[in-house]
Amino acid sequence: MPHTPHTPAGSRAARPRTIAAGHARPAVPAVLSALLLVAVACGGCASGDRARSGFLEPYKFSIPQGNYLNQQMLDQVREGMSREQVRLAIGTPLLTDVFHPNRWDYVFRFQYPNGDAELRKVTIEFSEDRVARVKADTLPQRDDPNDPALPGYEAKES
Repeated sequence: MPHTPHTPAGSRAARPRTIAAGHARPAVPAVLSALLLVAVACGGCASGDRARSGFLEPYKFSIPQGNYLNQQMLDQVREGMSREQVRLAIGTPLLTDVFHPNRWDYVFRFQYPNGDAELRKVTIEFSEDRVARVKADTLPQRDDPNDPALPGYEAKES
């Protein structure tokens, strides 16, 4: 059996490796700078627009729920009107409370694709089957074709 001597501490195997000329490693700050630049560029693509879901997100759509009302529609309701007149003017309420039979609640909720939501409430109170009081959140004055909550709204391509 041939004898193999141990490699002394100062030999080639124990020395640290050096990189050959022309094959230098990229500097760590340059790599970090490039990654930071890519992250900022991708973040710049994200939109603050409520009608968009955002960068690299699955498609999300707007969700309108309830009774869409505007101020022009609500102005048709006057004190002293009957329940049937109110129903003809602005429609059937979303909620009729068993415990408050003299109150009709019209509720509208619109959820934008980015998750923001808008809630509008109108309450009509009756006394002796006639309108006694109308309470309402701030409503749009009239149908605005640029309002994404408007039924039938279609976003314009830009």
